[in-house]
Amino acid sequence: MITSTARDYIREDCLDEYYKLIFELIDCTREETGNISYTLYADSENRGEHVLIEEWEDKESLEAHFKTPHFTTIVPKIQKLQSKPSVVNVYKKVK
Repeated sequence: MITSTARDYIREDCLDEYYKLIFELIDCTREETGNISYTLYADSENRGEHVLIEEWEDKESLEAHFKTPHFTTIVPKIQKLQSKPSVVNVYKKVK
């Protein structure tokens, strides 16, 4: 299993548009082969900060996700709403 986090820093005046886009991305991604979970969290102290915590069956499933039409269409739109670039980390289960 692979776990990935994607932290977004969204300008406050763009939050409504962000939620519209990210909810579409979430709904599409949850239907992908190899996706175990894909959940969005909002930082409780920093209004524009959000993190997606993703679980995938394997690295190949995650890499396939990056090539899907919904990912390649929606993510560039989200990037235009950011106050700074996303930070993405990929983890493997240790125990």
